[in-house]
Amino acid sequence: MFSLRQAAAALLTALSLSSLVCAAEAAYPEHEAKVVIPFKPGGATDIIYRVTSSAAEGTFGASIVPVNMGGAGGVKGARFVKDAPADGYTLLAGHDFLFTTYYGGLSKFTYQAFEPVCLLTQTPNILTVREGLPFSDFRGMVEYAKQNPGKLSITYSPASTGTLFFEELFRRAGVDKKLFRVVTINGTGPQIRALLGGHVDIAMGNVPSALEYVKDGKLKLLGVSADKRLDACPDVPTFRELGVDFSYANNRGIFVVKGTSPAVVEKIAAAYKASLDNPETVKKIENLGSMAVYMGPAEFKKFLDDQDVMYKATFAK
Repeated sequence: MFSLRQAAAALLTALSLSSLVCAAEAAYPEHEAKVVIPFKPGGATDIIYRVTSSAAEGTFGASIVPVNMGGAGGVKGARFVKDAPADGYTLLAGHDFLFTTYYGGLSKFTYQAFEPVCLLTQTPNILTVREGLPFSDFRGMVEYAKQNPGKLSITYSPASTGTLFFEELFRRAGVDKKLFRVVTINGTGPQIRALLGGHVDIAMGNVPSALEYVKDGKLKLLGVSADKRLDACPDVPTFRELGVDFSYANNRGIFVVKGTSPAVVEKIAAAYKASLDNPETVKKIENLGSMAVYMGPAEFKKFLDDQDVMYKATFAK
């Protein structure tokens, strides 16, 4: 049994440790942080995180250094962050791959292995087809597929956002996916190149990957999975306008190591929120075909929980 003196000493030790933790949180950040981008340089994901992180540095009070760590569909970089110290100096540039790799059997952890900090952007997806096909709109595509089962091909990566895009689009539209042949190709870039080469007919695209080829007359956009039409392609209807209750975007946000203190999480969130208050940053994001959409830690966590229900239901089929 503790003596009174031992109990007092233990209390003093606890108070001292608490004071040290509070002092460290107040001083945070004391040096640069790194944001791990778990994909190769040059894509829209890479650019968006570089732009927002650079704009966040002024409010953050230290440098936020982007580090590309591609591999395994994002899992390699995510695992690195998951296993880092919970001190707020290692951030994860995370998006929907945290769901698709887990439910697709490529990863043993999901978003729940991290502390959600904030949502930054959403990129609506667009049903994209090659030129030369005998239809010009979504309903025409569906009717052609019904009359010619197995003739049209769709492409997406295994266990990807493309998987969910086509599963949910066809389910909500009442279309049998078996009317289409599936050709699995890894990566949006290679999928678009396959469309351009006539090797496949239909893919999930977006403004950065497809719009320039639409302008050249090589691709067509049949429907956008957003709540409203996009400024970059105002002639493309939303699926809701086409009678299909379907809205789906790629969601990019910031995560930190599980167990990072709430005070540190809030400081990081505030810095990235300030970055999205900058009109120049927002314009750069919009030029990449994305929308600046901020959610703080609590709201982002609720959003992720809701997304998890959708992904689990789709990949469980």
